[in-house]
Amino acid sequence: MKRIALFLTVLFAVCSMSFAQRTIASQDLEGAETINFASMSNAKTVTVTCTNVGGTSDGTLTLFGSTNGTTWSFLNFLGGELGTASPKASITGADLNQVTITTALVATWWIKPDIYPYHKIQAVGTSGDTTTLAVNWSKYR
Repeated sequence: MKRIALFLTVLFAVCSMSFAQRTIASQDLEGAETINFASMSNAKTVTVTCTNVGGTSDGTLTLFGSTNGTTWSFLNFLGGELGTASPKASITGADLNQVTITTALVATWWIKPDIYPYHKIQAVGTSGDTTTLAVNWSKYR
């Protein structure tokens, strides 16, 4: 009986973790446009996968935080107090939470404290390129 209970507990934990990551959207960033991906509630990890469609993938991805889901603040990761971003070679900006879009980039943000219950990704492209962006987030680090 204890084995069955242990098996069911482990099975429940594995199933819960498999549904923990959510996909927000996959959308093409065409030219010098700006896309704001829907807000993520209580995100701890945000990942954006970039796939080049045409031209040379370029632009920036920026993580924002909000206390109410409507007024957004530029997060400052300088010093690592609020979190970190990866890959390090692509990080840009004085706040260290912007990532430069490149072909086949997989960018990840790890958010530390629960200061902001809502987060969103803003993608800004440059002219002459098209990049497909797939945004995923998780409530776990």
